[in-house]
Amino acid sequence: MKKLLIGLAVLGVMIAAGVFFVLSNLDGLVKDAIQVYGSEATKTRITVADVNIKLEAGQASISGLNVGNPAGFTDPNIFELGSISTRIDTSTISQNPIVIDEILISAPSVVYEINKAGLSNVDVLKKSLGAGSSSASGSSGGNALKMIIKRLVVEGSTAKVRIAALGDQQQTVNLPKIVMTDIGKKSGGATAAEVAEQLSSRMLGNVKSSVAQLGVDKYIGKSADAVKSQALDKIGGAGGAVDGAAGDSLKGLFGK
Repeated sequence: MKKLLIGLAVLGVMIAAGVFFVLSNLDGLVKDAIQVYGSEATKTRITVADVNIKLEAGQASISGLNVGNPAGFTDPNIFELGSISTRIDTSTISQNPIVIDEILISAPSVVYEINKAGLSNVDVLKKSLGAGSSSASGSSGGNALKMIIKRLVVEGSTAKVRIAALGDQQQTVNLPKIVMTDIGKKSGGATAAEVAEQLSSRMLGNVKSSVAQLGVDKYIGKSADAVKSQALDKIGGAGGAVDGAAGDSLKGLFGK
């Protein structure tokens, strides 16, 4: 009996130590989860500078969350998500799914690129998301922590538009506000990978529809050399003077 009590006491200490470790390292665990499962969903490198969680207050913040550009594009990141703040329903912290009342993403920036091959980084990333969505949802396993997000808002977004055929000159456009509600509610909760896939897909669609108003679609699927050749044919000249005229013609897209 004495040995049994000692064994139970040791087990209790081990459990308490485990709980303390999880709580004291919660910021780091969440940071790692975002980087691992987010990268799994987007098929690009996701990095996080800092995570600060206050469980007793039901608050959390994330800073420096960047989503890497697909291979073959100039900028290191396609998304830089600015500051992210959340409000958590503290009564669900020990449950699965956990309920998040609100996530607010403020002032994220996006880089929209069409490279020399005529490929758009937004289209490449969307294709990766579509190809990986089923595996991302299944690879986390049945015991993965899930969440229901009542309201997710992305506001103050801007997009930098860069087209290789135009000499990589850049224009910045403002993007519409995004409001998503009840993420994961119908399915009994969404995994971190599934949330990353849904949010990335929504933001990419927002970017694509906004920059389309600049007339950039005519450069998709055309190499920089083909665009230049087409411009030269239109102005019917040759040599350095024509190159300058062609450049002026191409610059007309951005009103410069």
